[in-house]
Amino acid sequence: MPIKEFIPPNNEENLTPGWLGLRIPRACILGLGLIGGSWAGALHQAGWNVFAVDSEKASIDEGVRRGWLQTGWTSMPEFLDVDLIVLALPLPALENGLERLLGKIPKGAIVTDVGSLKGEICHKAAIDTKINSQDVYFIGGHPMTGSEQSGFGVADPNLFRGYPYVLTPAETCPKQVLQKLVETVRGFGANVVFREPGEHDIEVAMVSHIPHLLAVALTLATQDISKDEGSALELAGRSFRDMTRIADSSPEMWKEIMVRNADAILGGLTLWEQRIKELKECLQQGDGETIAEAFRKAHVVRERIN
Repeated sequence: MPIKEFIPPNNEENLTPGWLGLRIPRACILGLGLIGGSWAGALHQAGWNVFAVDSEKASIDEGVRRGWLQTGWTSMPEFLDVDLIVLALPLPALENGLERLLGKIPKGAIVTDVGSLKGEICHKAAIDTKINSQDVYFIGGHPMTGSEQSGFGVADPNLFRGYPYVLTPAETCPKQVLQKLVETVRGFGANVVFREPGEHDIEVAMVSHIPHLLAVALTLATQDISKDEGSALELAGRSFRDMTRIADSSPEMWKEIMVRNADAILGGLTLWEQRIKELKECLQQGDGETIAEAFRKAHVVRERIN
């Protein structure tokens, strides 16, 4: 999505002091899981003063021990005098997390999230007059990286390096405000990509959500053909392990993602099923050359992955 040329009345002078170089920039992370924790570490490495809110005091204590956090709280403080707020919360808690910031952050702060879906949270930020009247800037975000593991214990400041990081700014977001967040994310080594929220949800269904479903289906199908407990799995080599690694991901998290993005996932599965049907017909007809050509076409497509 191209960055829009529209410049609303707010400009760079309306940003908080950290964005203007008037103090060491400050950030608060809401949620110290894998992504939130990695944000904390990456910001610390970039010279930010980082704070956090998380219900698990052990995660806050570990963040302080690592030197990533100045301090943290197990409940929302009365006011957060910070320049950037990162909502690193589960999908069901994102909208409430955004509302909890009302009246608790300074004018000119930038708020972003890391949710796997952008339609709901971006719509909420766009239409909620209580949020719009706060003179803060919400920019949706989604790092296209992660791990089948979860929790602060596996957080990594370099998690974003070399991977796409999607931003879904509203059309009314000032260019200079958006550029501040872009520069921050690029400072982590990530490749910033712009999308509209709905476009993001359709595309991410194919490149992220469906692969998780396929990993689960392949794992269970392999068990189905085993003559006894796990016999086929004894032969599992690198290709099977690579393809099914993400089947170890959090069931609770992926339950929410799948149900909330069901329409886009079902549309993607229809395309996938058509491709499988074509390859299955080739097998039935002994048409090896068409199968080989499919591999060659896939090689060309994969070359486009950065």
